[in-house]
Parts: sequence; structure tokens; C-alpha cells
Amino acid sequence: MKKMTVRMAAALCVVYGFMGFGGVGYASNSDSEKGQKIEGVVVDAESGSPLTGAQVLLVEQGRMVVTDQQGRFVFVGVAAKDLTLGVHISGYSSFHQRLGEAPSEGLRIELHPTYFEDEISVTASPFAVNPLEVSQQVDIVSGDEAKREGTASLGEALQGVAGVDNISTGAALGTPVIRGLSENRVRILNDGIGLNHQQFSWRHSPNVEAGLARNMEVVRGPASVLYGPDAMGGVINVIQAPLLVTQPGERVLSGELAAGWGANAGEFTGRAQAEGAFGSLGWNVGLIRRDSGDFGTPDGPLENTDFEQTNGNVTVGLSRTWGTARIRWNHWELDTGFYRPEDFRLTLDDDLFSGDILLPTSVGDVQILVGRQTNTRKAFPVQLGGRPAVDLRLVTETLRVGLHHRRYGHFRGRLAVESLGVDNAPRALGKLVPAYATDGLAIMLFEEGRFIPFGDHGGDRLILSIGARWDGSKLRVPANAVDDYPEGFREDYSAVTGSVGAVWRVNEVVSVAANIGRGWRPPNAFEMFADGIHNGVAAVQIGNPNLVEESNLNREISFRLATDTLRGSITAYKTDFDNFIYIGDTGEFLGDLPIFDYRQADAMIEGIEAAIDGSAGSWLRLGATYAWIETENQDTGARLPQQPANRLTVRARAESPALGPFQLPYVGLEARFVGSQEVSGPDEPFGVATDSYAVVDLRAGFEVAAADVTWGLDLTIRNLLDEAYTDFLYSYKAVAQNPSRDVRLVGRVKF
Repeated sequence: MKKMTVRMAAALCVVYGFMGFGGVGYASNSDSEKGQKIEGVVVDAESGSPLTGAQVLLVEQGRMVVTDQQGRFVFVGVAAKDLTLGVHISGYSSFHQRLGEAPSEGLRIELHPTYFEDEISVTASPFAVNPLEVSQQVDIVSGDEAKREGTASLGEALQGVAGVDNISTGAALGTPVIRGLSENRVRILNDGIGLNHQQFSWRHSPNVEAGLARNMEVVRGPASVLYGPDAMGGVINVIQAPLLVTQPGERVLSGELAAGWGANAGEFTGRAQAEGAFGSLGWNVGLIRRDSGDFGTPDGPLENTDFEQTNGNVTVGLSRTWGTARIRWNHWELDTGFYRPEDFRLTLDDDLFSGDILLPTSVGDVQILVGRQTNTRKAFPVQLGGRPAVDLRLVTETLRVGLHHRRYGHFRGRLAVESLGVDNAPRALGKLVPAYATDGLAIMLFEEGRFIPFGDHGGDRLILSIGARWDGSKLRVPANAVDDYPEGFREDYSAVTGSVGAVWRVNEVVSVAANIGRGWRPPNAFEMFADGIHNGVAAVQIGNPNLVEESNLNREISFRLATDTLRGSITAYKTDFDNFIYIGDTGEFLGDLPIFDYRQADAMIEGIEAAIDGSAGSWLRLGATYAWIETENQDTGARLPQQPANRLTVRARAESPALGPFQLPYVGLEARFVGSQEVSGPDEPFGVATDSYAVVDLRAGFEVAAADVTWGLDLTIRNLLDEAYTDFLYSYKAVAQNPSRDVRLVGRVKF
């Protein structure tokens, strides 16, 4: 950690150098000491009536105001020049516009009624961009869906996205799978900060709360250039709510309370969120509590699958003429049992403290981000009488300093330096994972060029992007931590990754995108030095210290469509792996437990993903997604382990702005048709083949407004027809079927 501290100091010197070179940049008007002022009015495009309660967002600053009764909004003291203004309100099309300087006159923003709310991505590129203009495929999932359904795991919240699946171990644990890749090959971010939740195993799902998020962005395909070694398969960014601001001297406060009940496991969920602002000081807090019994299957309840969960966050931020700053704390904890292995419980505890600051300069915006995450994992087999067999404390420190340089000619870009320090301290007698430390340093450069202006909206027909990144990583295992290395283990790794992308805007609603990207990661300490019983998977796992770095090369092409009534995309991809790391069955046993070890082989993954969503009339929406995937271990000729079956999802939803006293009533059906899947061979965890199946879910809800309070009720029935089925990625599939019908009710009140 001392080396990391030195790197932090060096990186901060770089920041001061940027600031000294350019100085803070303000608007050039006579009111420059007060920063810029951005104001306007939001109205219905057809009637001209003001729209009250529209959310107006300065995306890069993460600041938001809400329109008043006259549809007006005002930002004062805005420091940065190159910003994206976004406007969102339910039932209307979204609005996004880049602001190079503060407009000399007030903006008049006209929104059209529509069923589609456009979002812009802040994950697939260093800039806030329209998903039509990103070379990689990106999907944005609203956090409202997870709130309405009381979803507990990130994997479950995202499994409706084409190409994304879920390794489920009950309601509380769900590991996302992107294009057949998971664990250390999918980078999980909490508002841009990479998370380290000891993701070295199938059941180690992300320790982050989907039910408190504003949005969740999924980038599919290697994103190592932007997010480092673990982004070989893709990136999931759980984005928190922006902070409110008001005019000087004004105050604002709003919030939401919710309570939910799930019949299958007798699960209770309580949620409380509040946000407010006083002038330029904004804040928000959130808390979720879940208490669940054993969940039920067609063969009866699975004993010891109950869980308790308490998650929350606190964020405070300040926006002034010198820039914006934010500090936050995210907490996540879980106590859960496992049906297999029997009489086994797991406790997880995660705290992330972070801060970030955005400083405008004459050459661009400097962003500094620091984070410290402490993740604790304890496993309690009953035979140890309350003593943990595994007790791991993992501390991860992150520092990132970046410059978003202003547009010069056709190009804008980002230069960033990132330092990472990881320290693992086992505190139990078991040697499943040894003590180790990892220090990393990375330098990244990304440039985007825009050419051939077209259309009335000021867009560009051709968007080119190129990125390069150097990563260096040092793994250190202390003396006597590993039996075969009494003097300790030291290994240095480094690699250069890159990406090249192009987007062609055929017209304002159609684009074609292509991307080539390289991913890379070194083997982790678990893969190299695991040595013992892994209680969570009921197996003995043995590491391989001779493992070398793994890399991949991905090629993909996408066709995208976005009109007022129809949205869709189709993507084809192929990814080749050098030295793919996987774990396989040795055929040997320790008592009743199978023995697995780690090995490497070249591999290939290819697939097709498609999604379409459209409106059929003023009240009906229809949609579908499809994902086909094929994989191969090129040494054995077999399929790679843990690969999802092909899947088709179709859905229909009837909704209306109002129906009598009810606002935004809706009712929808979703059917998932999932193919059969065979095991890959002796390397398949939970090695059981599964048959094809079809499952139907129902969703319905409405809101009722009373004075300044809005009441809402949402009904979700999962597995509506109570089908008996087994999913290939279900970690209990060898001993039990997936959960039977679950009726869930969530009541909420906004104030």
C-alpha cells in the first residue's frame, strides 16, 4: 500500500500541473465570477403547456433540478463549459443537448408524448453519448423496474437484457453473465468505481444494491481500455441518482417509502429514500431491508435458504463556480444459508467510501476519483460450531485522475492515470485463499473524432474512436503463506490493450456500428493458489501457480434503429481467447468432495443478440429479445463451462397515462423460451444437463395522486403458470428445481 500512496501523490501532482497550465475556465461574460447560468422552460410540444416535475440534468456534473409549476428551471454558478443537458419526464420523449457555452437566452424545450424515454450512456464512452453513436453495444436498464419488483440481486435485475444471463443461488445471490462470461471477466462498477467483491467463484455475486440505483448500464464486449483487466467480457455500471441543486437560499426535499411482500419465501422488503438540496449543497440517502424465509420449489421448500439483507447509501455533494465535488458511502450486507452444502451459512459485508471532484480548466475538465472498499466474506459450516472456515478481509483502494480535453477540430478525448491497491488478509485457519497484495498502475488514452455533419439536430454522420491502455500489475504473496513458496511469491504482469470503433449514422434514426477490442487480465491469487475445501460449492479447489495472462480479441458489428414508435438492434460478435483460464474436475475425491484444479486453453465465443421494442397504437407495447451463443474449448473441442442456453423472450404491455382516478396504469405479460443445454464435460460446475422450458411472468400496477403525495401499487407474479423447470445456470440444479410461483406486491408512496 505504501507504493500506492506514492502513486497517489504523483497523480495529484499531475492534476495540479493541469490546473497550473490552464487555470479554472469560466464563462467569458461580465458575470464570470459567478459562473454560468443555464435556464429555460419545458413544455408539451403539442399544447405548449408547461410540464411540471420534469427532471433537468447536467450529466457530467451529476446535478439535477426539477421544473416548477410554470415548467421553469435554473442552474446558477455552473463552472464547466462542455456539458450535456438532459430532460426526462414520464410519458414524454427525452431531450439531450450538448452545451459548449451557456446559452445567451433561455432555452425552450419541447417534449413530445411517447412511450420511449431516451437515455444517454456514461459508461460505454468517456463522454455522455447517445447509444446510437457508440461502437459497442450498450443497454440502459431503469432502476425503477428493480424497485417495483423488489429485486434483490444484480443478476436478476439485468437478465432481461439480450446477451445477459444470471447464475442464481436463490433470490439474494445472482451473478450476471455477459456473453457467456462472468466473475473476474465482467467489471462491476458503482457509479464509475470498480468493485472488488472476491469474484473468484460462481456464487460470488456482486455486493451492490440494484434497488437504490437510478440506472444500470450494460456494455457488452471487452472494455479493458476504459475499465482495466476485469472488463474482458463487459461492464455493468450501477449508477446512483444525481444530486439536486436549487437557486441560492431555496430548499427542496422529496422522498419515497415502499414496502413489499413475496409469497413464495415470505419475503419482506422495506425501502426508504430521500433527497434534498439547499442552494448548491445536495444530498440523498437510501436504505433497503429484506427478510426472507426458505424459498419454495415444486418439490417443497429448500431448507436453509433464508436470508437477511440491509443495504444503504449516503451521498453529499457541492456545486460551485470552481467545479463540483461529491462524497459518498455505500453499505451492503447479507446473511444467507445454502441448501447445498447442508447447514452452511455465509455472511458478507461491504463498505465503499469514495469521493470525486470535477475541476474545469481552459484545456478541459479534470476529474479526480478516490475510493476505498472493504469487503468481508465469512463462511460458517455447522460442524465448526460457530467458527468460520473462511474469513477473508479484502481492502481495495482506487485513485483515478483524468483530463477530458475540449474538442479540437474534429476530436475530443480523455487521458487518465489509475492506481489500484489490493490487500487480502485471511483470518481463519483454512487456506482456501492465501494472504496477498496486488499493486496496479494504468495509463489510458481515448480519442473520438466526429465527421460529416448532417441533419437539423447538429449531429455527425461518422464517429470514429480509438483507445489504448497500458496496465502494470504486481502480485505479492508473503513468505509461508503458500506451502510450496516458503520465501513468498512475486510476479509482475503488464499488457497493452486497445480498441478501434466506427459508427455510421445512416440517418437520424438508423446507425451501423463496428468495433474491435482487446481484453486482458492476469491470473488472480485464487486461481493460482487455492488449496482447500471451498464450502460454498462443496468441492476441493486447487490453484495452478504456472498460469499465465489471459487475453481476448473481440470483433462485433451492430445495426440499430430508434424512432418514436420502434427501437431495436441486432449484433453479431466473435471473441477469440488466448490462454483462457478455467477450472476442471480431476476425477479424484477427498472424502465425498470432488477435486477441481485450474488449467488453460485457447477458446472461442461467438453469438448473435437481437432486441426490438415498439408501440402498436396508443396503449399497447410489444417487444422481444433473442440471444444465441456458441463456445468452444479449442484444446478439447468441447463447449466452455457455465454457458447459458439460447433464449427468446417476448412481451406485451398495455398502459395508459390515466384511467379514471388511476395514473400510469399498466399490465403486461412476459414469456421466456429457453433452450436445452448439455454439460461441457468434466470441467462443468454443478454438472447437470437441463431441458428446454417456458416461463410466463405477469406485471401490473398503477399510481394515485393525492395533494402532494403519490401512492403506487405494483404486482409481479413470477412463474405465473407455476411451471416446474430447471435453468442451466441455476446453482442448485443438481438437487432442486427453480422456484415455483411467486406473487409479489410492492406498495410505495412518493412525497
